[in-house]
Amino acid sequence: MKKEYVAGVVRAAFVVFLALLIVISCSKKKTTEPDEAPVVEITNPADGSFVSGTVNITANATDDNEVDSVQFYIDDTLRSTLTAEPYNYSWETTGLENNSSHTIYAIAYDTAENESVSETISVIVVIEGIVKWRYSTGGTVRSSPAIGADATIYVGSLDNYLYAINPDGTLKWSYQTGSYVYSSPAIGADSTIYVGSYDNYLHAINPNGTSKWSYQTGGYVYSSPAIGTDGTIYVGSLDNYLYAIHSNGTFKWSCPTGSMVQSSPAIGTDGTIYVGSNDNYLYAINPNGVFKWSYSTGGDVYSSPAIGTDGTIYVGSQDDYLYAINPDGTLKWSYQTGGSVYSSPAIGTDGTIYIGSYDNYLYAINPDGTFKWSYQTGGYVSSSPAIGADGTIYVGSNDYYLYAINPNGTLKWSYSVASWVHSSPAIGTDGTIYVGSEDNYLYAIQGLGSLANTPWPMFHHDLKHTGRVD
Repeated sequence: MKKEYVAGVVRAAFVVFLALLIVISCSKKKTTEPDEAPVVEITNPADGSFVSGTVNITANATDDNEVDSVQFYIDDTLRSTLTAEPYNYSWETTGLENNSSHTIYAIAYDTAENESVSETISVIVVIEGIVKWRYSTGGTVRSSPAIGADATIYVGSLDNYLYAINPDGTLKWSYQTGSYVYSSPAIGADSTIYVGSYDNYLHAINPNGTSKWSYQTGGYVYSSPAIGTDGTIYVGSLDNYLYAIHSNGTFKWSCPTGSMVQSSPAIGTDGTIYVGSNDNYLYAINPNGVFKWSYSTGGDVYSSPAIGTDGTIYVGSQDDYLYAINPDGTLKWSYQTGGSVYSSPAIGTDGTIYIGSYDNYLYAINPDGTFKWSYQTGGYVSSSPAIGADGTIYVGSNDYYLYAINPNGTLKWSYSVASWVHSSPAIGTDGTIYVGSEDNYLYAIQGLGSLANTPWPMFHHDLKHTGRVD
């Protein structure tokens, strides 16, 4: 009996021992199983972006257990180690070479000493507000530059020439008209360049700088042409007419106004052409040339219209007002500035309307017609603003400056040239701002980012100056 008792105790002890071994084995297996590596990504700036000044680099890191630290590397050099969120690092780029390329990546570690490396991004550091180059023409440059698909810059001059300038500031070609070229060029789908001249002609120029055709109007052509979806070219003349010209240079129709047409036409989504006249009216004309409606302001309508996403037409007048007109020709609202409005409006992503005035101010007006802010320059603002992708507003003034204004109305930077800046700036895909001056130069000035994607971000809508809602 005693032997059986002892055997039972031994068996019980053995069972307990086995159970303990299983528990210990499972426990060891659970604790020694490797953790997954953390996941880390750079969330700002974006790959391929242009950056300037102090750059906020941010990363997002996650782990199935716990993130221990995140390290930031710039150009393969460790810059910062962070042990808690947020994973941010302020990188000061001041002093770096303009247009220099730099790499950024992050490494995340977890508490088990696993590590993970983010994808490497590349950014280009720029120094805003410095001149990259300037090109000397033989006369005043009031024309607004247009930019082709190959980054060629086209601009007119009062020396009677249209210039094609390479992105590095060298001359590609020049085309001589019979008189001043106040008009801003427009670029067609086939890369034909259209521009008006004080020789009374609308000129069509091939991409190699040779003449394609020219169409004679009855007066000086100050207006900048707009291009319809079907290739029709619309342009005003100082003979009081708006002209529609087929893409082969033949006459399509003309529509009379009561005075000179210096305003550049804008084309709505339904093909309606809007244009101002020095008879104080804004005109709406059907694509077949039939009059649709007109709206009377209190002064010459030299300004060129801009069109919002809801079809609202915005235009300035020499009666000191910015007008918002409904698509049916009725007044939506008007905003009074302190001087004549020669400038043409630009529209921001949030619907803010930006426009210059002869009272020396750039205005930001809310979509409901209420005042948002104004920025005072030292001279008339007849230049039309252009909006950058980061919301910066660029505009020229008769105080000899090009201004870069933050979206809140504060000054970002300014660049001084040798004379008035009537020309309306254009923004290249690499952030370069191109603008003409009365000092006979076309300037290329370093900015940050490309043209904004807004309903109407610059004079005549886009870099090709189609003057058309897409």
